[in-house]
Amino acid sequence: MKKGITFWALTGALLLAAVIPALAQENPQWVEAREEPIPLKRILNGEVEAVNKATISAQTSGRVSAIHYDVDDFVPKGAIVVELTNTEQKAALRQAEANLEAVQAQFEQAEADYRRIKDLYAKKLVSKSDLDKATSRYNALKAQMEAAKAAVERARKQFEYTVIRAPYDGIVTNRFVEVGETVHPGKPIMSGVSLDKLRVVTHIPESIILQVKKTKKAEVTLPTGERVPAKQITIFPYANPATRTFKTRIDIEVQKAELYPGMTTKVVFELGTKKAVVIPAKAIMRRSELSLVFVKNGEDILLRQVRVGDRLGDKVEIISGLKPGELVALDPWAIEAQRR
Repeated sequence: MKKGITFWALTGALLLAAVIPALAQENPQWVEAREEPIPLKRILNGEVEAVNKATISAQTSGRVSAIHYDVDDFVPKGAIVVELTNTEQKAALRQAEANLEAVQAQFEQAEADYRRIKDLYAKKLVSKSDLDKATSRYNALKAQMEAAKAAVERARKQFEYTVIRAPYDGIVTNRFVEVGETVHPGKPIMSGVSLDKLRVVTHIPESIILQVKKTKKAEVTLPTGERVPAKQITIFPYANPATRTFKTRIDIEVQKAELYPGMTTKVVFELGTKKAVVIPAKAIMRRSELSLVFVKNGEDILLRQVRVGDRLGDKVEIISGLKPGELVALDPWAIEAQRR
């Protein structure tokens, strides 16, 4: 046998092995592969959607005079997206305000008369009927003034509705009007979605629904490969009779713009625990798409390919390639450097 590592292939498996004389190593550290309970997980496909998505509609009649944003534009909360002509609304507001001023003047006079006659009645200088008339006129004008105030508020709202604003930060997804077009209440103006709050929709098979309800733990995989935990899991209380699945919403918090509505992603549900072989993650040596470990076999050291599962903190699950009790090197790259 030559000094160094000799590779051979095992029939029907992706297993690489190499034998290194143990004397060639300078006291490498070894750790035992152990069988431990780890989370049992199930990965499902999901689709990202916005929690806040809406279509802005006209709340008054008018002609579109200006459009400030278009499809794919980012719109900050409160920004003006569309303006309507306001001639009629402005005239109605002025008329309502003028009516309020007239009624208010009459009310103030009626209030003064009421107080004066009330004092005279207390001194028995006027009759009860005079007081009743003053009270009736005071109450009637008070009601008219309240109605006039309400009319002013309605007219002011109609005037404000001619300026259409964004209800929240978001992206415009559709525009339904053109400049010069006449709109009426209920006419769709624009649609948009907010990127601040996102959730993922998936469908859970009925075979695991009870386990998901029991653990209530899930993670959503970002495009970077990072997983973010679910803030809340909402399972619809009925199954789709065609697919035998339960529609489920997973609320998440994403600080950066890493997910967008319409994207597909993976949802990892925790169903309980299972036993699996685990070793320290630093014992894994990666070459291209291969995961390798150095295994101590008596006086020899074998280079073996393993199939890696989930990362568990500073440990990693080994799906195949190792058995419980086998010794693996903690620093495979040091051994690799010695053999060169």
